[in-house]
Amino acid sequence: MILAFVAPWECSRLVANIPAAPHDDVTVVLLESVAKGASLPWHRQKLVLLLSAMRHFAASLERAGYRVVFRNAPSYAEGLAALARELGASKVVATEGREQDMVEELARAEALLRAQGVPLVLRPDRGFACTREQFAQWAAGRREYRMEWFYRTMRKQHGILMEADGTPSGGAWNFDVANRKPWPKGRPLPPVWRVEPDAITREQMARIARWKGRWGTVDRFALPVTRRDAKAWLERFIAERLPEFGPYEDALMHGAPDLLHSTLSSILNVGLLHPLEVVRRAERAWRDGLAPIESVEGFVRQILGWREYIRGMYWQLMPGLRTANALGAPLGLPHWFWAPDGEAYETLDASGAVVSAAAGAPCAMRCLHDTLVQVRDHGRVHHIARLMVQCNIATLLGVQPAALSRWYWSAFTDAYEWVELPNVVGMATWGDGGTIASKPYVASGAYIDRMSNYCTSCTYDVKRRSGPGACPVNVLYWDFLARHRDRFANHPRMKLMTVHVDKIPAAELVQIRREATAIREGIACEAPLAPL
Repeated sequence: MILAFVAPWECSRLVANIPAAPHDDVTVVLLESVAKGASLPWHRQKLVLLLSAMRHFAASLERAGYRVVFRNAPSYAEGLAALARELGASKVVATEGREQDMVEELARAEALLRAQGVPLVLRPDRGFACTREQFAQWAAGRREYRMEWFYRTMRKQHGILMEADGTPSGGAWNFDVANRKPWPKGRPLPPVWRVEPDAITREQMARIARWKGRWGTVDRFALPVTRRDAKAWLERFIAERLPEFGPYEDALMHGAPDLLHSTLSSILNVGLLHPLEVVRRAERAWRDGLAPIESVEGFVRQILGWREYIRGMYWQLMPGLRTANALGAPLGLPHWFWAPDGEAYETLDASGAVVSAAAGAPCAMRCLHDTLVQVRDHGRVHHIARLMVQCNIATLLGVQPAALSRWYWSAFTDAYEWVELPNVVGMATWGDGGTIASKPYVASGAYIDRMSNYCTSCTYDVKRRSGPGACPVNVLYWDFLARHRDRFANHPRMKLMTVHVDKIPAAELVQIRREATAIREGIACEAPLAPL
């Protein structure tokens, strides 16, 4: 008997390492790990997505004639060892670990199985367009790992948005300059899409709603949990949002976690869709005249470029990414990230024990408050809200990259360590010192004002950089540049901003530094993670 272990991110036959058709000597194993479920204060909607998708996949395999075992286990390793004994397995087949914890867990499983005389065979992860080995070959010998060059390699390799003569479709590799428009004034916001939960999903929602120490609510759960619904979600995006996705992909609006974004990352990362089928479908829409090249290229770049690049860089830089802190950021995570309205909440400590956190003051910055509420209610916001509001403010405050990373890993339905850690530590907080992103993605309130409607109704004045009522983002931005002036004075992409610091009158700069310190001291934060 061969056991084929299906990992939690392999919820379709498209990515799962199982036979294409049922075999009498193969049993497909799906495990729910108690240890993994208690390792972080996961968002309840993330748990619903994973556990419901796993159960739907198990049911679909049984209907197709596969022999399936679905079990709860103390851990993946212990579950596999126990089932190998119970079923008399001759070997166990599994997908290589997608993140460091899973690599370590599979190593533990290999040792337990070896003691029973059962080999563990690892297969490549089929959920990506680029294997780990291919990325390592691309990265070998490079002084800089820039996504743009990797992206072009992927376009050529897979023939996506390429012409017969080897040139990029539309005459350019990148149309980002055309994709920076704010949302039009007066235009209604698109609805938040919803797939009505079925009986299996509702059962998991009811179950997870009772779990202590987890975050968020299950009430708004509405994501696809089956391959059929995932494909329908993709088609709806192609028809309704892709044509205008590009121009407004960086726009921010109060109460809108998605705008014209696809919300496909959660579906891709749980294995219900494959990245190549998604980008090929988008390319077909362009070739059929249904969407402009600017929108399609911007969408393809997010998936075939950034998603694949980030996964490769995760393995390129691990395990150092977990403790990287190039700017020496000292603060733990502000309680706002868990409780934007100042509400009490439960979480899990490092041992997995449930702890209660006291309520604090609500977050008064409208941009940060709204995007945190969206995460609490929906388990997501799109990439600009993450990068230019949440991560920007956290970086300006001096929040540890590891502390911020832990929140993203817990809080987002699409977040796994392989994707959130290099994004948060590398790009968003510059914790890796510039390996992934050439400069820190920090900005003043002017950027948020230009791309959103937050500032018009905020209690703070986005036009002021100091003094009574000044936007805290402005205060913290100029303080950040002053604190790190020497580091960035000769940086090719930052030195212009440090020159502006030198133009601030000395007395005002002292005031800015004092006000920034007061802002930090006035925010309740968790204890910093150790070690830094």
